[in-house]
Amino acid sequence: MPLSLAVPQTDASEVRDVLGRDLIIALGELDSDRILGPWSGCLPAEKRPRRAFVPELYDANHAHDHAELCLILAGNCRFSLRGEGALLRAGDLVACPAHVVHAEARRSAGQNYSSVWIGLSPGDPSLHVMRYTRRRGYTMPFGLSLKNVSIEARQALRKLREWVEARHMPAVEVAKEALLTLALVAYRRGLESKGTEVDRREVLVRRAAQWVQERAGEPLTLGQVAQAIGVSPNYLTTLFRDILGVSLGRFIMQERIARAQLMLRENNPGVKQVALELGFPDAYAFSRAFKSQTGLAPSRWVEQQVT
Repeated sequence: MPLSLAVPQTDASEVRDVLGRDLIIALGELDSDRILGPWSGCLPAEKRPRRAFVPELYDANHAHDHAELCLILAGNCRFSLRGEGALLRAGDLVACPAHVVHAEARRSAGQNYSSVWIGLSPGDPSLHVMRYTRRRGYTMPFGLSLKNVSIEARQALRKLREWVEARHMPAVEVAKEALLTLALVAYRRGLESKGTEVDRREVLVRRAAQWVQERAGEPLTLGQVAQAIGVSPNYLTTLFRDILGVSLGRFIMQERIARAQLMLRENNPGVKQVALELGFPDAYAFSRAFKSQTGLAPSRWVEQQVT
């Protein structure tokens, strides 16, 4: 069914404050002590206090096929790289290479923080802001595409990809210069777009929703959906929460159960057969998922349709 999405417009003053002030200040203060990454001696758990990490936005095995950079703008948060958790502080920059497990999470329920993520996907580079507050939980105030940028900005993206994937920690100034270039590009784009760039979030959610709906008969994972759309799972999961008010995992299950209802209504091959065709491990798992979505067991639901 078609989606009706309400995407809140981002205030230009917020773009100006975050990209034109907070991000620029943080990058200006960047030094070797604030650089964290996969290199020897530079893991977050080696340079910052170790902390147990409990995934909240996505699972503990979150990784994807492109590199990312995460800059903590304000507050403290927990961060896991290669399965080792640490407590990060404002000003820390984490390099996350492709296929390396990483994740972020709040420090505690009462500790606010914000971060900027730069996705270095060759096909769809992007920048988005992540924020946690006790009142609203996790939100993504805005995101910007870094596609179709100037030659200088494309060179900066290339340098950052090489920088993240280097075997040893490269020069800080290389990353600093490239990030400042991208920050200025994002700042101008955010102010000039008047919300049109932010509406890209709706486009991503629509694409993901359509992809899920077309494959509702398969046992999909968050990682599969995110990879198909070309963004990270945490980015896509937060978009679904912000725009649809439902998690991506719940949306996937809703679509699978909707497909099951269609099968039961049209030819009713039986609960076991439906469970098998939709990729559930067994009839019990399917019945439990079905009841969690509809409030009724499959057999009872079928009876109601007949009556």
